[in-house]
Amino acid sequence: MKTLATFLFTLFFTFSFFAQNKRSSYMQLNFSTPLRGTWDSNDDSDYLFLPDGLSVKFGGGLHYNKQLAVGINTGIDWIATEKLVVVPVFGNLKLSTKIDPEMFLFLQGGYGKSIAIGRGSLTGDYTKIGLGLEDIEGLGLFTEFTQYGFSLHSPEKIWSISFGISFTFFTKPIANPAPVPAP
Repeated sequence: MKTLATFLFTLFFTFSFFAQNKRSSYMQLNFSTPLRGTWDSNDDSDYLFLPDGLSVKFGGGLHYNKQLAVGINTGIDWIATEKLVVVPVFGNLKLSTKIDPEMFLFLQGGYGKSIAIGRGSLTGDYTKIGLGLEDIEGLGLFTEFTQYGFSLHSPEKIWSISFGISFTFFTKPIANPAPVPAP
């Protein structure tokens, strides 16, 4: 309950901050693949990491100058070796800084709920943190660490490291309309 109250307070504060400034919205679509390590398996693979599923996430929210963004996202994650399909629903906070006139470095965090599909009532607290590069048009490459908040076959919670590509679609700031002259 305390976590929910903190999340709602942060969300309210952020939307209040954006209400005082010119607001813009965004939509984001991410495609990524979780990786699995091969160092402790019986694979005769020459690779240290192999793809282990697919993840698609999408959402939207508000941003301020493409440097601060807050939003609500959902999606679907498939982790093949665990035979696991998860639907996360989470709030997202993204901080970006310009490293070049055409390039941003971003740090992205998220917190919410994860629901395992086909596993009964298996749910948990979804957390993620990501780091990536994004161009001025919204095309980005990222890596992220995700934890689903529940365990399956061992006491350890399920987690993944993913690499992916993101597409962010920005809208123009909402401008105040020009006043209409009186007749």
